[in-house]
Amino acid sequence: MESKRDEYFSDDCIVKDEFYSSIKDFIICPLCHKIFKEPYMCDDCQEVFCKKCLENDSNLKICPGNKKNVKFVKCIQKDNFLSKLKYKCKNCLKEIYQIDIPAHLEENCERTEKADKEKTLAEIIYTKKELIKLTKIQMKNKQPDYKMTSKYKLSKINLIF
Repeated sequence: MESKRDEYFSDDCIVKDEFYSSIKDFIICPLCHKIFKEPYMCDDCQEVFCKKCLENDSNLKICPGNKKNVKFVKCIQKDNFLSKLKYKCKNCLKEIYQIDIPAHLEENCERTEKADKEKTLAEIIYTKKELIKLTKIQMKNKQPDYKMTSKYKLSKINLIF
C-alpha cells in the first residue's frame, strides 16, 4: 500500500488552497527541504525534522540543529497540520485529506471516465507542441499542386497548410 501511496500522492499533488498557503513555511523539513514525512522534534531545541532525514543524518542521536546528543519525539502539532492537507489523487483525481489517504487506497481507488477525460495542463501543452511540430514538418514537405490554365500560364491549386 505504501508504494501506491507514493505513486498516487506525491508532494506535487497537494492542493494549493488557502490552508496550504498559510502553513507551507511550517511544514518543510530543513534537511531535505520537502514536506515533512513523519515529523520528529528535538526535545532540546524544538527543531523539527523528517524521521528518515534524522535516521540518514544522525541515527536519531545528534540534533542537526544544535549538534547535541538529544532525544527526538514525534511532533504531534506538525502531524496535525499535515493531516489537514488536501491531495489530489493522481489515479482518480479526487481531492482527499492526508489523514484519509489510507482509507482511500483501501477502497481500491479507480480511475473514472471523468478522470480519463481530464488532462493536466502539462499534457495539453505537450500535445499542442507535438501538433505544431507535425504541422511544420507537413508544411515543409508539402509541394504546391500546379495546373495548366493556359498554354503558358501556371496557377496554384490546392495549396493547403
